[in-house]
Amino acid sequence: MKSWVITGGISCGKSSLTSLMARLPTLKAVVFSADEAVAEELRDKSTAQKLAAAFGDEMLLSSGAVNRSWLRDVALPDPSLRRRLEDILHPPVVAALEKARSAARTAGVNLFLAEVPLHYEIGSTVSADFVIVVASSRSVQVRRMMETRNLDESTVQKFLEAQWPIEAKVERADAVIWNDGCLASLEAQVLTLASPLLQA
Repeated sequence: MKSWVITGGISCGKSSLTSLMARLPTLKAVVFSADEAVAEELRDKSTAQKLAAAFGDEMLLSSGAVNRSWLRDVALPDPSLRRRLEDILHPPVVAALEKARSAARTAGVNLFLAEVPLHYEIGSTVSADFVIVVASSRSVQVRRMMETRNLDESTVQKFLEAQWPIEAKVERADAVIWNDGCLASLEAQVLTLASPLLQA
């Protein structure tokens, strides 16, 4: 079984690429999303308690659930708070990824696709046979985030500053998919990339 990591910049199209690859008729692929695993962790009551112990009860809603707006507005822009948040969230997410990869291997699939936005930021703790970086120009990232997430430009810049520059990720990639254009262009790049690699 081949294990590939898909990473890159925020709003560069990582999920679109992952979805396109998973739907290729010649593949028997299993997909893992680190973002979905984080969302699941944030819904967990024990995780909410750990976060409250680390940051104070002000980061909880009246219902006891995690206030994601607080994390975005307060923890994300502060490097020390962001590291504290990552120390709580990253280990269980990596554990969930490895559990999913083991299950995929047991099931006999031929490709495990792990979408890990912070693959390089967390020190490449997720092993992979091949790392694909999805990249876009910064102006496109900003526009997409403002349009699809309804965020103001100041908030968008906070997200971008919390990640490595896309140029640094591109330098370390095994393959780069440039996604400033339309879906058809992305589809063509997926076909070009996937065919020879899966035959190797």
